[in-house]
Amino acid sequence: MYESSTLPYFEGEKPLIIPHRGGMDLVPENTYEAVKFCYDNNFSHFETDLRISSDGVVFLHHDPTLERTTNAKGRVRDYIWRDLLQINAGEKFYEKRNIYGQRTVFISLEEALDKFYPMHFNLDLKQGGMAKKVLDIILDCKASSRVLVSSFSPKRLEEFRELNKHNIATSASVKENIYAIFNSRLFNLFRLNDHALQIPIKWKGIRVLTRKLVDYVHSQGMQVHVWTINDIPTLRDCLLLGCDGIITDRPIEFREIAQQLYE
Repeated sequence: MYESSTLPYFEGEKPLIIPHRGGMDLVPENTYEAVKFCYDNNFSHFETDLRISSDGVVFLHHDPTLERTTNAKGRVRDYIWRDLLQINAGEKFYEKRNIYGQRTVFISLEEALDKFYPMHFNLDLKQGGMAKKVLDIILDCKASSRVLVSSFSPKRLEEFRELNKHNIATSASVKENIYAIFNSRLFNLFRLNDHALQIPIKWKGIRVLTRKLVDYVHSQGMQVHVWTINDIPTLRDCLLLGCDGIITDRPIEFREIAQQLYE
């Protein structure tokens, strides 16, 4: 058994079915409602994104602006937290489904970690300059064992690793993903020092997820989590390849299918 399997963050029913922003087909993404939905439905993990308000509150949100998910306008970083809480964070989700009179709010990282214990959180750093703030929140909430920090930015990820001295689980950066793909196909030139490789099936039209890559990553003591998987044939393919975690917008359905495949 490879090393990541022994870390508390990776505990949970296998394979890990990880709701993408809470399960975007089912709930308004990255909202209080989304976190509560996953908690109430006994999901062990929650994949999310982090941004920071103008007055320093770290909260769950993907985009740099508010327009796609709400009827508010402007950049997230220009709002104070008190004003963000006045916005219906799920408004566009409800409108698209003709759900009227319902609202939900944004949720801070601190509240998510405190209120929804013992759920585990995959935290994607979407802004620069927030690594120390995020680390302080994790430590204050005593949540070091149930978070994994990720980012598409190697700079943000390395800043977080240096601050926490590699004591909190992290995923590989885009650069390290490329190293892993290269190593699995040729020869081992680079040592991977993370806990999970989070990767799509294809990157820029090229298939990157293969049995050889999965086996190589496992040999490095890491897990393989795949995003974002929303069709059943691809789910089955990922599980047959030995992937450890599936990030999906359809978590309820996919959990049932994965359980059937593993019976």
